[in-house]
Amino acid sequence: MTATSTTEPAAFDHIETIVIEGQPTDIVYHRFANKLFLIITQHQKVANVYTVRSHAHNDLSGDGPGGAAGADGSNRIYTIKHTFGASSDEAEAAIRYLMSFLQQSDEIVITLGLRRIDKATLDQIGAQLRKIVLG
Repeated sequence: MTATSTTEPAAFDHIETIVIEGQPTDIVYHRFANKLFLIITQHQKVANVYTVRSHAHNDLSGDGPGGAAGADGSNRIYTIKHTFGASSDEAEAAIRYLMSFLQQSDEIVITLGLRRIDKATLDQIGAQLRKIVLG
């Protein structure tokens, strides 16, 4: 995996291209007052748009060991709403998986356009997103 970043002033907080399995993957990130905006594409265009809302999961049954919330705050429920472009269960599942890398409570507007969705690709993107978003 290689990464390139632009140094010219941009309208977004972060823009970069990383190469994943020979495919240039563009990542654009911007934080607004109450939302995050992410474009992740290997097609050099916006493929779809989803809105993701995160909710803390509170299991009141007490059946889980040590309570329901994970020690790292990873027990979250995500509501995903498709708002534009092609929709697929595979894309929604990939977005849910990527959200585990971010651990954000802010609403996220995301576009995901990958040539192939698999765990290795999502792990590389997730690791890069963690660096970008969590700094």
